[in-house]
Amino acid sequence: MRKACQWIIPVLLLAAPLVAQEKRLWVLREPGEMIEYDLATFAVKNRVKVPPQALKSPANVSVNRLGQILVVPSTTPAVTDEDAAAPHRVWLWNGQAATTLDPGTVHNTEQRGSNQVVTESAPVAALSADGAHLYWFDNHERRLDREEINLSTTITWQAWRTDLNGKNREDLASVKLPECTCGTGVCDETCPVGAFWAPDEGVDKFFLMTQYIAGQTERTYKSTTLYGQEGGKWMAKPLPQALEEPLDASPSGEVIVTAIPDAACCGWSNQSNDQTLVLVNGKSQTIFDEFATYKNSDYDVSFFTSNAKLSPDLKSAAMTISSTAQANKPIQLAEEGQANPEESLRIRKTLAGLPAVAVKMVAEPAKQVAFLPHASLVGWLDDKELLILEDHVLVVYNVGSGARRKSTVKVDDVAQVFLR
Repeated sequence: MRKACQWIIPVLLLAAPLVAQEKRLWVLREPGEMIEYDLATFAVKNRVKVPPQALKSPANVSVNRLGQILVVPSTTPAVTDEDAAAPHRVWLWNGQAATTLDPGTVHNTEQRGSNQVVTESAPVAALSADGAHLYWFDNHERRLDREEINLSTTITWQAWRTDLNGKNREDLASVKLPECTCGTGVCDETCPVGAFWAPDEGVDKFFLMTQYIAGQTERTYKSTTLYGQEGGKWMAKPLPQALEEPLDASPSGEVIVTAIPDAACCGWSNQSNDQTLVLVNGKSQTIFDEFATYKNSDYDVSFFTSNAKLSPDLKSAAMTISSTAQANKPIQLAEEGQANPEESLRIRKTLAGLPAVAVKMVAEPAKQVAFLPHASLVGWLDDKELLILEDHVLVVYNVGSGARRKSTVKVDDVAQVFLR
């Protein structure tokens, strides 16, 4: 940090904005514990023991504003025998006690002549914002194989919700995708599946489903549908464009922040332009443009937004700008790049300040109102104050005045911090 932190006596800490009191702050810690901190004083308020695997994969942990905690099984391929043997169960802290649920994973094989009919299902769970439900999403696949080669597949994408015990199923949406021939012998490379997204706070008034094809070297995004509640029913609304990487949204989904990640593959990092967009009722506004800002197309280093959050009044968006390279490490030329000393020096200077938090107005043009080097975004406390991580310490930053309120809470990685 270049600016000295100001000392603030406890009386002033108690004068933190009322909105901040309404938010809840949780930090995932060793050996397997979620600790809640008071946002005015940063004193410990609550402790909940969580499964040890939560620390290995913080991305598999979710928390809602009520303090319910969900840990879902990893969807990444097993690397070790221990990973393969790990039980694929959902762990839930319902606010009072811990329970585990069987997600209903299915893998059945039936011989049909010289072929095998494989039925697979691996439902993924998500918290609800109101704390009364669990939401479930699944690509139910019926596949035809022969000698471990995929021939064709039919996938039905489904969404439903249950109570917190996984009972009383209520179907919300079902989309049967057309039968697909697996042209390369691997269905993932040629056939679409559905992926859901919901806000960090849990499913409330809407969720998204994006159809994409994993492909051999890069994903192809086909479409995104918003499912929203209308008159007690969940209605499908196709969006004007496929959303590759949703990052945040307003409560009803009329404003969405989404990223377009680099399409690089095969050992390269920078083969296309990273962008971040704000969609307001379908109209797009660019708030981050890698090539326009950093002019780095000659070198194999990519700049991108690793997260982004809308302010409560929806007038601003804060984001963490990260990079695929480090300032003290060699940087090679891009696949079609040419040596450019001026560009190389500019990239080095930029890398020295990353990660960094940028705040931009959502209105066009997207004016930048704050830039904080050596920081990562946690989230908004209110329309003016951000919670950020600087030098592994949580800090409250006022976008309007530039004032900082430094806490005593140290955190290894911003992925271990949950602000709800």
